[in-house]
Amino acid sequence: MIRIPVVLALDCSPGFLARCRRVAARGRFLVRSCEAASAWGVAVRLRPLAIVLPSHLHDRAPRTFELLAEDAGARLVVVESEQLPSGELEGHITHAIGEAARARGA
Repeated sequence: MIRIPVVLALDCSPGFLARCRRVAARGRFLVRSCEAASAWGVAVRLRPLAIVLPSHLHDRAPRTFELLAEDAGARLVVVESEQLPSGELEGHITHAIGEAARARGA
């Protein structure tokens, strides 16, 4: 069985989500999105390796998002600006995926 890493994007604009998906095509991972309000249920179901969210969302409840990532076995990727260059975005996400995969023993 081939497992494709999943990245969960929370409350991202359509343009940024499209950039994440272009990065995913190069990085060989899958991006799913949802609103923060439904993140817990989606994360438990999908078990993403990384959770991408804008810093303004993270800053409202940092401990909540840390617990979400911990419960899902994921790493957080907090993005200061949706204008982050694609190469940097890809680097942050692939680093998070690698860390989470190692922690899971995958």
